[in-house]
Amino acid sequence: MQGMNFISDLKPKKSLWKIKVKVIRLWKQYSAAGGETIEMGDKIHISIKNELVSQFQHLFTQRCSKLMFNFFLTPSCG
Repeated sequence: MQGMNFISDLKPKKSLWKIKVKVIRLWKQYSAAGGETIEMGDKIHISIKNELVSQFQHLFTQRCSKLMFNFFLTPSCG
């Protein structure tokens, strides 16, 4: 299996990424118009589709670390 990727290396149109993440903060957003996001270099914002939240919410707590792999990126289009 390949080594870890850096967040700065992540690009759309590829799905064989492997990164280690630390959940800094969890929250639920109730509006589709959530405002702008800012890229922080080594920090990224991740969203889970509403219909998938129940499938994944038990896996994440604040300050936990996880390995994520074989995922894809989509642009945030407001």
